[in-house]
Amino acid sequence: MKREKSAATLRLEVRQSTLFPHMIRAGERVWQAVAYDESNVSMIVGNDGVILVDTGMLPSVAQEIREEFRKITPLPVRAIIYTHGHGDHTGGSPVFAADGEVQIWARSNFGAEVALFESAGLMMQFGARGARQNGAKLPPELRSGTGLSPLRAVMPSGAAFNGKQGAIHPDHFLENERRELELRGVRLELFAAPSETADALCVWLPDDGVLVAGDAMYRSFPNVYPVRGMPCRDVPSWIATLAMLRKYRADALLVGHGDPWIGREAVDKALTNYHDALEHVFRETVAGMNRGLGPDELVRTIRLPEHLAGLDELGEYYGNVAWTVRALYASYWGWFDGNPRALLTGFGACEEAARMVELAGGADALFQRAQAALHDGDVGWALRLVDHLLALEPDAAEYRLLKADALDAMSEDMLTTSGRNYARTVGMELRETM
Repeated sequence: MKREKSAATLRLEVRQSTLFPHMIRAGERVWQAVAYDESNVSMIVGNDGVILVDTGMLPSVAQEIREEFRKITPLPVRAIIYTHGHGDHTGGSPVFAADGEVQIWARSNFGAEVALFESAGLMMQFGARGARQNGAKLPPELRSGTGLSPLRAVMPSGAAFNGKQGAIHPDHFLENERRELELRGVRLELFAAPSETADALCVWLPDDGVLVAGDAMYRSFPNVYPVRGMPCRDVPSWIATLAMLRKYRADALLVGHGDPWIGREAVDKALTNYHDALEHVFRETVAGMNRGLGPDELVRTIRLPEHLAGLDELGEYYGNVAWTVRALYASYWGWFDGNPRALLTGFGACEEAARMVELAGGADALFQRAQAALHDGDVGWALRLVDHLLALEPDAAEYRLLKADALDAMSEDMLTTSGRNYARTVGMELRETM
């Protein structure tokens, strides 16, 4: 029996309907190609050449954007600025740099995020987990995208997070915290803006009143912890970056995903709300930690304030409040939650599973309870019970199928797209290996 669409799915469909390719003029000489690709591409028209901020990801889409830009100006691209080292912002660079003589700018620590996994020898799982997060293996009708970009942009493996893969490497670098320069008659200020990544920079156009913020901000609660795996992003630095962006009093704020904010009042309000939301979650988490609360206790109580929780631009489409709380806890206290039971090394998942089966009156009885829980919509309990069974018999087809069904139900009811994609992909993988 087919389930009706959940409230989360219906809300995502509304969001996705707004993510269609369109060009926005943000200033006299500033344009942004929005929702053509996984990330936006901004164009500043100089005296004798064009400056781009980010390039999108897919070469085929970059060619489409390039043709749209040429309807605005015939001038060649002479400089590209990467806001950070994610592949969805850099992969289109070979197309845009085809005119030759193109400077490529980035922070001196460009690619710091992927370098962490490269140095540890974790690139295989970096790709596999990234593909699950993005739903790259799912058929289009099951993929949730990101809630920030169009579904047309399918990301192979974990390429969206690897700014070195398929992109032209930068040859000009922001070595310090801030640098003023002039490119093709355009005055620019590049400045370090640690936020979603440690290598992030933003671009200020003082003569245009335009601020290009990359992924320091977008129309979702910030993605402090990506489920593909990553140490918790530096939340205090991200909060400080948002406070700094407000000080520019920009007339237009261009972001890496979704529509820009136009008008000084709208920009200031959006930045204030974004800053206050992230700061609230951080401060409440730290306050709870100081009271000795563990992560499970913290996520039960920490929510956005009412005046922020109702804003669609802070919806949990890409970032998730509870995951942020857990990531913050782990970033300060590590894996140990303060309960001495966790220090036991001889009693793990298999030992607990065996006792649970015994308590339930046998594996069949526990399986029936898991089936009943899923039937009743108690998805979390169904997953807990079936995981006990799988700990003892990981290849049992009926257990794998039940977990796959439970993961599909979990995905349907979840708003955060990375979690939806990850759960549904793992469910698909369970069915494929039966």
